[in-house]
Amino acid sequence: MGFSVLPRVTAVVAVAFLSACTAKVGGLPVAATTLPDELTSEVVFDDLTTVAPCSLTDLEVFEEFGVAKFAAPDSLDYCSVRVNDIDKDADVIISVGAFGVRSAQPELAANRVKDVDGGLWVGQQDDTPTFCSQLLVFPDDVTMQVSGSVYDGSTDTCPMVEAAMDHAIEVIADEAVEHRDPERDSLLTIDPCTLVEDDDVAAIPGLAGVSRGDEYPGKHTCFWEQSPGSPVNVRLQFGAGPEPGVYSQGGAEGLVAGRQSATNRYPEVGENSYCSVETAHIQFDEIAGEDAYEVASVYARAPGGQVDAACAAATAVAELVWPELPEA
Repeated sequence: MGFSVLPRVTAVVAVAFLSACTAKVGGLPVAATTLPDELTSEVVFDDLTTVAPCSLTDLEVFEEFGVAKFAAPDSLDYCSVRVNDIDKDADVIISVGAFGVRSAQPELAANRVKDVDGGLWVGQQDDTPTFCSQLLVFPDDVTMQVSGSVYDGSTDTCPMVEAAMDHAIEVIADEAVEHRDPERDSLLTIDPCTLVEDDDVAAIPGLAGVSRGDEYPGKHTCFWEQSPGSPVNVRLQFGAGPEPGVYSQGGAEGLVAGRQSATNRYPEVGENSYCSVETAHIQFDEIAGEDAYEVASVYARAPGGQVDAACAAATAVAELVWPELPEA
């Protein structure tokens, strides 16, 4: 997808969970009785910002692999299923539905594993057993990801990923993709890139020279970096999950631009430092039994040992963006 969604508990380094989408969704309107020869992402999904990703999967897909249930929410962009592989004593998360752009995966064409009607094809993004990933590529070069990660124990996630991708393709072929019907004050239909000027981000101390990177088709993320691969970048993301709290040593809760926010500091993660600033918005009520919210997050990365600079940058971006959010 060109980026990895950054988790709360382990800083901004790995993807975590999303869950069952059970409310406020409806079937995709069908404008014609036959599908066009080319199934672009716009033809299939219409409005990519409101796609209900859990409509692309089903718990029955994973019955042969173990006991499956929808996981707790952590994103607006993908739906995650937790699979307990009893035979292998392993806990797996399968995530379905995250959109990206093919230009962020230049090596994918060499790993083409399946052609699909309508000009679509599947590429193997990663075939590591403990982290397997496939991308469904549309003719307009939008991608949709299915990935599997082992969170406990050891097992091969690739067969699960392949089964989940096959089912998602069936849903698309059956024109059964569903869409959310967001509240008026929801973050779902707000493009975060429209809430802050690129020049204002680049003027923040520690972020000099950053520019906006690839646009994300789901329009729930905006990303700035100094250059590809640079240790300095910042991400503004609208997601879903529990009310933000303090998860790191040295983290803090308090008001940022008038909104209750949580700041978490990670001084040394590999060769870099990370900092996140997050604020809860309205309830995210798609998941029965989960106390979840829409969440606005800023994640900043800096070279190792510069966590203060990362937190200063993340806070500065939040101070620009939080006043532009709808009232919670």
